[in-house]
Amino acid sequence: MTSQPNHVDVAAYVLGVLDEDEVDAFENHLAQCRRCALDLRDFAELPDLLDEADANGMLRANAGERPDGRSVRAMLDSVSDTRARKRRTFALLAAAAAVVLVVLTAVVSVNVAAPSDPVAASSTPSVPEQSNVAKGVPDSSGAITRTDPVTGVFARLAASPEPWGTSVQLEVKGVKGPSRCELVAKSRAGEAITVGSWLVTTSGPAKDPVTLQSSVGLRWHDIEEFVVRDTDDGSTLIRLPTS
Repeated sequence: MTSQPNHVDVAAYVLGVLDEDEVDAFENHLAQCRRCALDLRDFAELPDLLDEADANGMLRANAGERPDGRSVRAMLDSVSDTRARKRRTFALLAAAAAVVLVVLTAVVSVNVAAPSDPVAASSTPSVPEQSNVAKGVPDSSGAITRTDPVTGVFARLAASPEPWGTSVQLEVKGVKGPSRCELVAKSRAGEAITVGSWLVTTSGPAKDPVTLQSSVGLRWHDIEEFVVRDTDDGSTLIRLPTS
């Protein structure tokens, strides 16, 4: 039959020659075609007439209607058998193709997941491990001890990493009073943050050390130096570089 249903498929539909797909296509066409609907009504009795004619021997091979001796009913049965064989063959081929595709996909997946070439496997570039800074983990800190040769001020600073920045412990002695001092952290970006301040009440250089515990919202690796300053005149008493 034709791939697109048309008016000549009416007889084939009545005789049952069409396959399932063709039947569906023709029935959809029939619902919209008045001409085919009328033809279907006229052909409705054709199968019964053929059966009756075949039962009376009118369509038998020995009746001599056809030179090859085949009846119409036998021809219709042959057409139906041929279509059935074609459908079975197509289904088997489709199933075999699906099995081959599944096997090939599995083989490719295994080869990708576990390469057999040790050289190729070892040549795969490894991803470098992130540093603590990249992970957001506080980096290591340190301790600084210095004596300024000009002012004579001694300072010892110990810093510890914290999730929020750096905790600082400072010990200072030798500052001349009375005055007010402060500890300033200077970042590598040029930012200056006051860490803490204290009073020096004795006149002359203080002999007893002053201990200050504080913190600053900077990572240790971001701090360039700590500076102890006299807030009265703004002079620098001692610098404590971190590197």
